[in-house]
Amino acid sequence: MAALDLTSFEAALKVHYTDLRVKNLVYRNNPFLAAVPKYEYFGGKNLPIPVQFGVPQGRSATFTDANNPAVQTPGEYTDFVLKRVRNYSIAAIDNETLEASVGRPNAFMEAAASEIDGALRSLTQDLAGNLYRNQFGVRGEVLSLVGTTLTLTNPSDIVRFEVGMTLVSVAAATPGAATTGGPAVIQSINRDNGTFELNVAGGIVAGDALFQLGDAANGGDVLKMAGLEGWLPATAPLAGDNFFSVDRSIDASRLAGQRYDGTAETIEEALIGAGSLLFREGGRPDLVFMNPLSYSELIKSLGSKVVYDVVRSSDVAEVFFDSVKVYTPSGQVSVVADPNCPTGVAYMLQTDTWKLYSLGMAPKILMTDGLRFLRTENADSVTVRCGYYSQLGCTAPGWNARVALAT
Repeated sequence: MAALDLTSFEAALKVHYTDLRVKNLVYRNNPFLAAVPKYEYFGGKNLPIPVQFGVPQGRSATFTDANNPAVQTPGEYTDFVLKRVRNYSIAAIDNETLEASVGRPNAFMEAAASEIDGALRSLTQDLAGNLYRNQFGVRGEVLSLVGTTLTLTNPSDIVRFEVGMTLVSVAAATPGAATTGGPAVIQSINRDNGTFELNVAGGIVAGDALFQLGDAANGGDVLKMAGLEGWLPATAPLAGDNFFSVDRSIDASRLAGQRYDGTAETIEEALIGAGSLLFREGGRPDLVFMNPLSYSELIKSLGSKVVYDVVRSSDVAEVFFDSVKVYTPSGQVSVVADPNCPTGVAYMLQTDTWKLYSLGMAPKILMTDGLRFLRTENADSVTVRCGYYSQLGCTAPGWNARVALAT
């Protein structure tokens, strides 16, 4: 009876993990990740995204003034210079399991697939969460830490934490500074209360921002993707801003998106108000993403007016999500619930202005040498390396809005 050797296992993996299967694993329960258009040819050192945010000013009702070189100015242009970030997840499969499956390749594939699917899901959840955050990699903030019981400031952020995750921390006001707390490992989680138990307090204190080990800038370069919170910040950037080499304070609305405060309104009213703001700026939003708690409140408030629809993935037709329609001055928008979206905020987007730029699929099984799995150098196991090299980009931030919602 032939053994399931490395060559035959590699062939089995190739059949099992087709691109479509990986995308289905990736997009499940991650609507924004599914909906955002993809560009999988992000080669080279960086990728400039040109943006025009002003038109030429050689205009006047008087020809002499219009023709005066002293008042003629060209259009205003800038480039967001995107740089890829890296992200990795490793699946390890012990050799005893491999050898115990001699003659039973399907049994081994079941065991292997569990670990590989888990590694891909871990990577995917991090990517899907990062799409809503800024480039610092913050997973949540500490409301309190009593003994080793940590309570999150925003309980909905609990979706970004897992048992066994190793955390470090830094003061929330300076997320790029050197870490001051941790490492500490999550022992158990109460997802209803937004709390978890750590093995040690490890210097983590109330007001800290939490990072998974290896994600924090730690006083150096930022390591994570710039998501919607980065592109559409809660407050307008100030002079000296440097976002992908652009000082967005020159025209914060057009270069850093619109901000609408809907905290004193119903969710429907807030979306209508944000749609009016985007209509003024020339935007035509088509999708809104919000936390499931806000989504349920919207459905309740719409009552008999609710109109349901579906939103499909940008590249996999079989993947789709339920939505409700809301009518705004800028047109009809589809509202989708996404558990990765923080509470208290909605993002009204014109999706054709966004792309997830990546070097190949994001995420994927890394196999530059043609092998999907490798012998582990210092352990009796084989490993499958998953990862991606990617960055989110927007060609017209001013046609998109961050909407603050009542909580």
